[in-house]
Amino acid sequence: MKDYRIKAIARGLAIIAFAVCLLLSKTGAFTAFPLVKIGMCIILALVVIEALMEKSFFGVFFPMGIAACLFQKELGLENVSYIVIILAFVLIGIGFSMIFDKKPKISVIKDKCHEAVDGSMSDEYSEGDGTFDLDNNMGSKSQYVNVQNLKCGNIDNALGQLTVYLNNCTIDPEGAILNIDNGLGALTIYMPKDFRVSFNCDNGMGKINMHGECSNDTSLPLVTANVDNGMGTIDFYFE
Repeated sequence: MKDYRIKAIARGLAIIAFAVCLLLSKTGAFTAFPLVKIGMCIILALVVIEALMEKSFFGVFFPMGIAACLFQKELGLENVSYIVIILAFVLIGIGFSMIFDKKPKISVIKDKCHEAVDGSMSDEYSEGDGTFDLDNNMGSKSQYVNVQNLKCGNIDNALGQLTVYLNNCTIDPEGAILNIDNGLGALTIYMPKDFRVSFNCDNGMGKINMHGECSNDTSLPLVTANVDNGMGTIDFYFE
């Protein structure tokens, strides 16, 4: 099973678990347990696990700060403001990122020269073998993708805001596959209007918007877009 499907299933199960906890909390059957808090912690735990896999310290400590607010009394923090608690965990995450975080290597094309840059920058980059992989957890990010003879691309946005520009890409003569996964965030993808695209969409409680139209020229290579949207919003623009 592909990674993006595993993530989608895990997120779906976490949302179902939260819904079950929410319903049980209204029955009065398990009054000894804070079921709503437990349900929210299941979702936060999933976010933390994904952040650990991505080695994002901010993504780890921010949900931990939210969990600390949920269990404020149990942790002896009842006299501490929510803002202070969240700010403290955010600063801890920033501190760990400065000490341990290793930014992904991205090759930036400027004047036909390649140079390595910080992976969090909004810049144009290229990866070899006709592939690219973009992953955004909780932040806000814009990425200009420049891949020639694109064969496969993966775009994964969890809770953040991600904008992807594919305008400078060309498609492999045999076609290409785009695996697009959006959880609770906002994902915007720009494609050239001369791309011929076939969409396979699995939409949960979110929204998928199409702006403009792709090409219908059957002589062009086909881009197959496998789109999995949870509760977020995806906007496709053809320009």
